[in-house]
Amino acid sequence: MRIIEGRSGVWHLGPGGTLLLPHRYYRDGVLTEEGARELEQADLTRRAPKSDYSLTVVTSTACNLGCPYCFQNTDAAQPGRFDPPRIDRQVLDGPTIDRIVEFTRPRMERAGARRLFVLLFGGEPLLNPWACRELLVRLAALGPVAASMVSNGVLLTPRRAEKLEQVGLRSVQITLDGPKELHDSLRATRSGRGTYESILDNLAAVQGATALRFGLRLNTTAEGLPHLEGLVRSLAERMDPSRCTLDIAPVLNYEGMFGDVLDRSGGEVETILAAYTAALEAGFTVNWPGGGECGFCGERDGTSGAVVNADGTLYSCWETIGKPGYEVGDIDGGYTSYPQERWVSCGEFAQQSATEAASRAFDDTLSVGLLELLRTHKRRTEALAAG
Repeated sequence: MRIIEGRSGVWHLGPGGTLLLPHRYYRDGVLTEEGARELEQADLTRRAPKSDYSLTVVTSTACNLGCPYCFQNTDAAQPGRFDPPRIDRQVLDGPTIDRIVEFTRPRMERAGARRLFVLLFGGEPLLNPWACRELLVRLAALGPVAASMVSNGVLLTPRRAEKLEQVGLRSVQITLDGPKELHDSLRATRSGRGTYESILDNLAAVQGATALRFGLRLNTTAEGLPHLEGLVRSLAERMDPSRCTLDIAPVLNYEGMFGDVLDRSGGEVETILAAYTAALEAGFTVNWPGGGECGFCGERDGTSGAVVNADGTLYSCWETIGKPGYEVGDIDGGYTSYPQERWVSCGEFAQQSATEAASRAFDDTLSVGLLELLRTHKRRTEALAAG
């Protein structure tokens, strides 16, 4: 459980939810009896029963972009080039899809899961659009399927979006790296062409043709930080904010190949919170920070979910896909006996990218600031609705 002190009280974040306790419930950093009773009644450490089995599947490890900070790069691009070397190329095919279905079936039964949540992942999953759709079609034999996709948006046309929506796609996560000039310098094609305008044109067109929701992830570097608030406001003019969730993510230096990362200081937090404020004012959804476990990697060995590469190799989470030495089994033989350190959960590499103390302090300061902001926004919204 995460415990963070804020202006309004002390926030407690666990798998079972979030609880705000007044400051008076703490004396010298220790919970009073009254506070302990409230925390016990809230039971934030409980794991809510899952009705969904969570399955991440890579349809293609290749990518049409050459982002210099990507965790799937194996080295930096040569000077003047935009095509850093990447993890081994794998493409999901029909026989492997059938094997994934048979791998998933008994694990859903053991988990008592009645539905499937599928994350289409890459590389860029739309480099293999046939497999994206076929996977969802064949998995429907196991139960109702709801799907999301992590895409760069360059290949997301209304026609492709409509076909995927028909078989269960409900949302797409799209990443932007700042305003046009900065975005195009970082998130360019592997031949060096900018992608900002084509991505936003695609998103607007898809919103007009489907009911899909978008999760906008604003990757933020030190250079991009001053432009965050303006970027949020410009996005609100190009899209329907009421159908978008917005998240701000500091870029990490996963392999030591990218230097323009945030210092992770208090001043940076204030700039990020100002951008979140602009997002709420524009009508974007901003999620509450939580302490829950990831459905894919929170429990080991396929208990609540699994992560499958395009060739059928199993990994613990999306951060380790395709990395040599992080395999934990395959869809034919299941999970193998592997060294404990191979099971990497979401965020572990992020913690390693900065000193642990600095990373924790930054995350806590940002989380509590966002919690306070969302609490104020919720109360204001409820007051307006009531009056």
